[in-house]
Amino acid sequence: MIDFTPTEKHIRMSMLERLKLDNLPRWVHGIGLGGTGIVFLSFIILFAIFKETAIWTDWIPADEFITPEYGERIYPDSIFRTRVNTWSNLVYICFGFYAIALAIYDWKRRFSIQRGYLSSAPALGFLFGLSGIYLGLGSGFFHASLTRYGQQFDVGGMYAMMICMVAIAVGSWLPSIQFQRGKRIYPSWPLIALLVIFSATYFSVYKWDYSFAEISGYFTGTLFLFAFVSLIQPGKNLQIGWFVAGVVAILLGSKVRDLDIADQFTVADSIFQGHAVWHLLSCLLFVFLYLYFRSEERGGMKLNSDL
Repeated sequence: MIDFTPTEKHIRMSMLERLKLDNLPRWVHGIGLGGTGIVFLSFIILFAIFKETAIWTDWIPADEFITPEYGERIYPDSIFRTRVNTWSNLVYICFGFYAIALAIYDWKRRFSIQRGYLSSAPALGFLFGLSGIYLGLGSGFFHASLTRYGQQFDVGGMYAMMICMVAIAVGSWLPSIQFQRGKRIYPSWPLIALLVIFSATYFSVYKWDYSFAEISGYFTGTLFLFAFVSLIQPGKNLQIGWFVAGVVAILLGSKVRDLDIADQFTVADSIFQGHAVWHLLSCLLFVFLYLYFRSEERGGMKLNSDL
């Protein structure tokens, strides 16, 4: 057990309080770890039953199956055609269940907007968590099957995660809406949540009609723009270190992914596959950006008490 000095205890508790993560009830961890554990157990059962079964033979193969891009060995006659790259998607699922649990926690605590937009709009945190689970299952489906449908769900999950992150950044900048002729101020999150659901569904269905690199570039640019605007907006305080950590994680992950594609990261049967490390580091991007927006505190702002 670590023995903190009084000063260290104060710093540690201040950080957790700033992130609204202090004194979390056990049920939050129950949802986060329990939900992940159920999915993990399901993966184990499926792998044990169909380890040597060619269940994907009649499915339309993805280009990755015909011309392998990543370094891991492919097992054509198995439910998990690539294994480490499949299992590693549990990191997205774990983040998703924790985000859902924290959204419920925020809803129960009814945080005011002075404690930050993300904490005061738990619906967006809930959608972000669902997107994390969607990405984990979609990417897991793709790397297990190496099929065209798997790839569609994989990319659809990535779109959903990016859309949710952009939505939180925009909402932090514009937390309320006032119509021109009305006097009442309305919270922006219901409209933003509807746009998230519509956009994520649209890009999941029509994935093949768009260039992922191009669309993700637009989303990334919008995210960085509004995240920066939120940082300099008067009356708001965010911990920039989380944002920097997210940028470092995705840059490092991109380098590892490139090394893996070039067959310069590891051998085909290693448990340290480059694309699996990419899953971890790209998940850390979403974790750090989530904490960045969760660190938001507002002061000196005259706000509608209904928000």
